[in-house]
Amino acid sequence: MISLIGKTNNKGFTLIEACLVGVVLSLILALSWPILNRTARTTQLETTCKEISYTLRYARDYALNESKYYCVQFNLQEHQYWIAVKNSKPDNTGIFIPLNDSLNKTRYWPEDIEITVSHQILVFSPDGTSQDFNLSCKNPQGNICSLKLQGNTGKTTIQTSRN
Repeated sequence: MISLIGKTNNKGFTLIEACLVGVVLSLILALSWPILNRTARTTQLETTCKEISYTLRYARDYALNESKYYCVQFNLQEHQYWIAVKNSKPDNTGIFIPLNDSLNKTRYWPEDIEITVSHQILVFSPDGTSQDFNLSCKNPQGNICSLKLQGNTGKTTIQTSRN
C-alpha cells in the first residue's frame, strides 16, 4: 500500500496471508486428527480402568477400617458397578446392601468399552483380603487395559496394550 507521501506501508496482514495461515493450520489439524482421536480413546480406556481400581481400593479400605465385609458388584450388561456392605441385621444375614454414604452411587463406564471380570462380585473381608481379581477393558479399536488385584495384599497393577 502506498501512503500519501509515497512510501509503502508494510504493517498488518493481507487477506491472502490470513487465508494461507488458515489453510496451513487446517492441513496440520487434518493430518494429526487420527493420532489425537486414537490417543483420546486410549486415555478413556485407561481412565475407566483406573476409576475401577480406585473403587476397589476404596471398598478394601472401608472393609479394613470398619471391620465389615464389603464388596464391589458388577453388572456387565448395564455397564455399571457399585460398592455394597454386608447387612449386619439378624434377619438378613449374608445379604449385601448398597453402601450408605456420600459415595453411595452406581458408577458407570462408557458403553463402547467392553469389560470382562473374573468375578462379578468381589468381596473384601474385614482384614482387607479378597480373592484374586482380574478385569479387562477393551475399546472398539482393540486396545486392552488389564487390571489385576492380588487378594492377599490388595496390590493392584494396570497394564495397557495398544493395537
